[in-house]
Amino acid sequence: MTSEERREIRYQRRKAKRDEARKTKSLSCGDFDEVFSFRHLYLSGKKCCKGVYWKNSTQRYIGNLIPNIAATWKALQTGTFKHRGFHEFYIMERGKKRHIRSVHISERTVQKCLCDYCIVPIYSSSFIYDNSASLKHRGMDFALRRLVRHLKRHFRKHGLTGGILVYDFKSFFDEAPHAPLLRESKRRLHDDRVRELHNSFISDFGPVGLGLGSQISQTNALLLPSPLDHYFKEKLDIKGYARYMDDGYAIHEDIDYLKTECIFGLEMMCDRLGLRLNWKKTRVIPLADYFRWLKTKFIITSNGKVVLKMNPASTKLIRKKLRSFQGKWKRGGMTLADIRCSVDSYHGHMKRGNSFKVREQTNQYVKSLFGFYPNKKGWECNV
Repeated sequence: MTSEERREIRYQRRKAKRDEARKTKSLSCGDFDEVFSFRHLYLSGKKCCKGVYWKNSTQRYIGNLIPNIAATWKALQTGTFKHRGFHEFYIMERGKKRHIRSVHISERTVQKCLCDYCIVPIYSSSFIYDNSASLKHRGMDFALRRLVRHLKRHFRKHGLTGGILVYDFKSFFDEAPHAPLLRESKRRLHDDRVRELHNSFISDFGPVGLGLGSQISQTNALLLPSPLDHYFKEKLDIKGYARYMDDGYAIHEDIDYLKTECIFGLEMMCDRLGLRLNWKKTRVIPLADYFRWLKTKFIITSNGKVVLKMNPASTKLIRKKLRSFQGKWKRGGMTLADIRCSVDSYHGHMKRGNSFKVREQTNQYVKSLFGFYPNKKGWECNV
């Protein structure tokens, strides 16, 4: 037996072991009836209503929650469940027009039940630790903290030598291919009815693309570039790598290595996965210079301190919203309690970075508009 044959035997043995582990994980979530039990649907329905009680459709749904859940459960059990289409609209987010395809709350309940009790537990076991979007106990704050930790660890070993590769996918949700997602669902979901329902949700978006506004899209968007994550972490052995949905970065002590091997690997994996790079946002930056990631400016000082600065566009947007709040407040369409909640939310966003001066300037601006000055103890009233 040659060395190549022994290597192939070991590979097949490891592959069979991984396939068995995936099957065990899939079966541990239960079959179709267990995933879509009445209790799971009821809990998912209540979670879907959180934060949107002000909507008329939500109030009608929650007012007859038990009958609505019973009707959904019966439709799933008898195989008569049908998709109700999308409510499509556009929103402007930081000057960018986004196409939202929202589903009805009854269908959103089914998607949440499918994701929380089946898809996420099965798929997330293959995610890297630094895949941080739309997952429990993670998010944007987690992603920013991980980048700060990667930068500090790199500085302890190499100082300001090296650079960071930041990349972004172009039209990620609009052009996401379905073939890799359907292939992964066939490999990981062993219950035929669960797999068919999952695939039908994806096919509803058309031949390509994943619509913004549904949990099934977010979960599959996390899975699609996952082979790229493992390529950087395991093949290229880059420890300082992370991805937040369609934004990622890789830190290395050799800038030439980032410009050659990493860029080549990034292009190769994107071609394999059917993704396109946004070359306007994909670049290699020396760590001695500042760079931006997730709308946050990062600066590494000569002594290794990582300074985070807010995006000036975010500050302008906050002030614009505060001026609109002032008009609504004077017309009686908004209360001071609502304004205080919004200002507290802005402060929470600002505290992600080193933004003491920006927060103080925002406080003074709030005082000039409403006569209230936010402080550590609460609010001081001057009117």
